[in-house]
Amino acid sequence: MAVYCIGDVHACHDELRALLEVMDFNPENDELIFTGDLIGRGPQPLQTLRFIKNLGERAHTVLGNHDLNLLAVIYGHNQPRKKDNLDEILKSKELNKITDWLRTKPLLYLHPQHPICTVHAGISPQWSIADAIRCADEMNAVIRDDSVFDSFLAGMYSDEPDSWSEDLTGIDRWRYITNVFTRIRLCRSDRTLDLKNKNSPEEARDEGLLPWFDMLGHNALTSDRNYTLVFGHWAALTGKCLHPKIKSLDTGCVWGNRLTGWCYDTDTLYSVPSLLPNKFKK
Repeated sequence: MAVYCIGDVHACHDELRALLEVMDFNPENDELIFTGDLIGRGPQPLQTLRFIKNLGERAHTVLGNHDLNLLAVIYGHNQPRKKDNLDEILKSKELNKITDWLRTKPLLYLHPQHPICTVHAGISPQWSIADAIRCADEMNAVIRDDSVFDSFLAGMYSDEPDSWSEDLTGIDRWRYITNVFTRIRLCRSDRTLDLKNKNSPEEARDEGLLPWFDMLGHNALTSDRNYTLVFGHWAALTGKCLHPKIKSLDTGCVWGNRLTGWCYDTDTLYSVPSLLPNKFKK
């Protein structure tokens, strides 16, 4: 049995199937872990969700910002944007089942047998892995709770607060945790979040910003089970993250670059070219 992690698919179903073929993925024995953003902007959103959902227990995914945006649109807290290409899902007879399925997905997936920790965007430099697991569990409960989920979606869209405190409560606490797991890229020197800048690390350093993974505490990954942290979200990295225990897997397939996966068992990277026009910008 092999465990494969796959970067942001963004509704690029054909490329996903091609990548699985290159990996020689066997649904009888192997496992897939997706870094989130299964949909959003790509050409085959319903086909992509249907395929991954039908893999059942052989596939796991965390929620990304585009996945949460779909839920916000479904619950009436955001308007569908043409560029997100959600109409096929929103008009589908499968919408309720897709909604229920997405709401069971976590913000952080911890493999039960192997030291693999998967998130969509990253973890706060103010957290350890143990803190991240605890905060993710809090938000998983919120997303699955009908009595508070609608309120969470109504207040989800904001960049504040930009700093973590255990004293945070309610929507401020929920929003910070969600922004970290689904939107974080860069932080200021005081470890507060800068959620507006999407530049490459090199460009961001000129503005006094650092990638979240360059600010993790020394023991953030090496404590407990010596985790490998897997994430997506940041296409401008083109998969480059010079940390042996951190794997960056978003390589901009939806922008015309590549779809990338990583095999935990062999530490092997696989990728296939996008079938879309190349709009990728480093």
